[in-house]
Amino acid sequence: MKCKKYVITMSLLAIASMAAAALHPPNIILIYADDQGWNALSTPMDPDISGSKSDFFQTPNLDRLCKEGMRFSQGYAPAPLCTPSRNSVQFGVSPAKARVTIINFDESRQFGNPEQALGNLIKRADARYVTAHFGKWHIHDVSPAECGYDFSDGETTNVEGNRKPNDDLNDPTDPKRAKELTAQAIDFIRTQNIEGNPFYLQVSHYADHAAFRSSPEMRAKYDTLKPGKIHTDANFAAMNEDLDLGVGAILDELVRQGIADNTYVVYTSDNGWQLDKERFAIPENKSRPLKYGKNYVYEGGIRVPFIVSGPGIEPDSVSRVPVIGYDLMPTFLDMIASGTKPPAYTEGGSMLPILKNEGKGTIKRPDDFFVFHRSVAKGGDGTAFREGSYKIIVYWETQRILLFDLSKDIGEQDDISSQHPELTQKMFKKAQKYLERVNAEKVIARKITRKSARNRKNAQN
Repeated sequence: MKCKKYVITMSLLAIASMAAAALHPPNIILIYADDQGWNALSTPMDPDISGSKSDFFQTPNLDRLCKEGMRFSQGYAPAPLCTPSRNSVQFGVSPAKARVTIINFDESRQFGNPEQALGNLIKRADARYVTAHFGKWHIHDVSPAECGYDFSDGETTNVEGNRKPNDDLNDPTDPKRAKELTAQAIDFIRTQNIEGNPFYLQVSHYADHAAFRSSPEMRAKYDTLKPGKIHTDANFAAMNEDLDLGVGAILDELVRQGIADNTYVVYTSDNGWQLDKERFAIPENKSRPLKYGKNYVYEGGIRVPFIVSGPGIEPDSVSRVPVIGYDLMPTFLDMIASGTKPPAYTEGGSMLPILKNEGKGTIKRPDDFFVFHRSVAKGGDGTAFREGSYKIIVYWETQRILLFDLSKDIGEQDDISSQHPELTQKMFKKAQKYLERVNAEKVIARKITRKSARNRKNAQN
């Protein structure tokens, strides 16, 4: 009899919980950093890898978010470049399938119907949601408004975050606009909470993109600190913590508004490190133990910080399940209304089962591999293909294929393709078949500039 009462009680609690979720669906905030490398935080992305945190930068608020939620040690941006990754988050497909692998002003884009973009899908899942996108958009040919965002800064690019010292709108105390974006976000959170609206908010920071600029007070702090062996740039460190302060202010506002327990906060970056020395030089230090950085399909260009906190997520937990930016769309829809399906052509899978299971399990996607494809190769490397712990990198110009076992060689130092020729060819053929299936652009050696892309598009209009 007691057992029956217990079962009935638990059933009633489950029903009550579902009813409460229906009445007060969760808020979702995505904080999107720009060019922030995997090891840019003062909390390690992988506690077993000492180099997965910075030896100089301090990020106390992101450290707090890690303690409140779950870190993914194998979190990936969809591409080693900003526009493809941002497009991928909004439309739920890989850059290869979207045919958005560079700046892409041209006519080659696929799967870019704004009616199928994240903001509009959220509203269809639950019409009560109010949506906002503040900061860097950098997705061409579609606007935030078309994609379903009720509030936004419009079709912004890098320029808005790279104001020069003599610009009329430049604030020397907020050169990358981290404070401004945070203030917009806080005002939005307060307004929606007062009005009783569930919301989706994306805050897309201009930091840590070049040019590197920081607030004077934060720069003064780092000028007094001893540089690390890997990270040494006081200006970059200060800019990185200016961004971190914005994260903390948003977390504090959720507490003040009494909605922290019903809000998912996701933090990640659009690609790896902006490179050292010249803007497009090979990074010599910052990415270590990873190899290379932005514009390259090695781990340094695509592996990024990835943190999620919110209801039902184990605090201070670490998941070693690989996740990627185009998992966010199906995850958010699942958070809003369990079982909501994204468009059939999307390639990501919901992370929610992993988030609610202490970081363990598998994510159901149409394909059980990741493809990172660049139609304009940087240094000749055009495509990376990861399946399980193995990863190939294809140099299309020379037909050279490298094979790495990331479980043993996170720095991609030991090419084992000659030891495993059959596996290498098997993965290469699988990658080729995928690229053909999604009608991906072929890799070319030349670099398409923004000007030439615009000229080509205008010539066809």
